[in-house]
Amino acid sequence: GGAAVESEKPSAPGGSATRPAAARSGEARLYELATKQRLGTDVRKAVFVAIMGADDYLHAHERIDALKLRKAQRADVVHVLLHCCGAESPFNRFYAHLAERVCASHREYRFSFHFALRDVFGGLKEAPLNRAASIAKLLASLLASGALPVTVLKLVRWRDVNSQRQVFFWQVCFYELLGGGRAASDDLTARVASSLLDPALSEARDGLLLFFASQLLPTARASKHAVAPALGHFHRMLEEQTV
Repeated sequence: GGAAVESEKPSAPGGSATRPAAARSGEARLYELATKQRLGTDVRKAVFVAIMGADDYLHAHERIDALKLRKAQRADVVHVLLHCCGAESPFNRFYAHLAERVCASHREYRFSFHFALRDVFGGLKEAPLNRAASIAKLLASLLASGALPVTVLKLVRWRDVNSQRQVFFWQVCFYELLGGGRAASDDLTARVASSLLDPALSEARDGLLLFFASQLLPTARASKHAVAPALGHFHRMLEEQTV
């Protein structure tokens, strides 16, 4: 399917994110668009219309709530949200704000994100570049806000992350996560690193150390990227914890 939206537009007062430009379309047009984008079930089409017809992320969340979905159907919300986020380039923070909102509302959404992201990670070798970049930035936002726990990193077989597209995804994710210019970036780095102290995450931590040392750090340093010092700091914190 083509991109879900064409551009970004400031949200209505009270929302602090952009909105899907497709919100300007009528509902019939949105249902048509959902069908074209192979959102095959009635629930997924309804969720697509609720999201794409919203004024801002708060309105989108209200519209999703109004669908009165059953617990088992909440996975469809995550599927559509990832679909829309991945179809839009450049990354639109509307989707991060909405994802944070739904994750905070019901724990089923957090579980659904784990399952959906596992599929995303498994399909990265074939993922279009723009989709990979947008979803990587979405994941970084969710980890930074605490909407998703770092246990999601357990889903990755770090020793097998070697294709160009896989490396690109995690490069975008960690550049966004650790080098986003946030005032509290040091606190964020410490929080993520300390979360990886959990013995249940030892395999993920070891895999991340290897991935940073062999892929992320050499690339960032060779290109003199501004995020290289932050990546190095995070890597050192992980190493110190492991010793």
